[in-house]
Amino acid sequence: MRGQRGKVAFFSQGVSVCLVVTAVALVLFSCGLPTSDYLYSPSDFSYNGGIVTLQHNTGNDESDIADLFRGYDIYYRIFDNVDDAKNSYDKLYDLYEDDDRTFSTSDVEGYYVLVKENDKHTPLISVSDITTYGSTFYLNLYESKRWTITSEEDRTIYSVFRDKDDSTTTTSTDADFYLSGEYSSDDHDYEDDGDDGISSGSSVYIVFLAVSYGVSSSLSDLYSVPIVLEPVTYTPGS
Repeated sequence: MRGQRGKVAFFSQGVSVCLVVTAVALVLFSCGLPTSDYLYSPSDFSYNGGIVTLQHNTGNDESDIADLFRGYDIYYRIFDNVDDAKNSYDKLYDLYEDDDRTFSTSDVEGYYVLVKENDKHTPLISVSDITTYGSTFYLNLYESKRWTITSEEDRTIYSVFRDKDDSTTTTSTDADFYLSGEYSSDDHDYEDDGDDGISSGSSVYIVFLAVSYGVSSSLSDLYSVPIVLEPVTYTPGS
């Protein structure tokens, strides 16, 4: 499923193989050293004035890492209650405070990946986006229109949606963040307080998490240490 990209956790460890060769009474052991695949976290992931900024880490361009790196994803969860949002943030912050612990989808139950239009299967910001548009990207949390990803030159790259039903289909189950009528207690990405949605003019609280994503040398999912933002207050305008 797109919201839980894979079941693989942490660094992919290359396990050395020891060959045991027996010739008459002689046993020879040949052992290599273990290796680790890794990715760098985004250089910046921050929020200010309705805009979330994500900056590419050039460490992911290094020759031994670039072959693994595929781009960046932003995970999110929406809360009706600010205390619930803060508790979720605190849990994730404490979990990932140790730089040795990389991202695992099992750590973020209820969090889903932001969906770009007509594409749920590639990173939100891909390597080709970085090559084409530069190193800094902006997620615009508009209150009265569709959210977008824009470039350093203020060029709109993608429209961005919720994946409210955790679906692998196309856009039929996607929803706009700015439509208050789209929030329902049945939504997978939304934790409400029992009121079954929000009324016009009410706010929700969103926790965002950014992570570098790639494919390890053993062809498994590979993630960096994530960066978690404190809850963002957002008021849908329609």
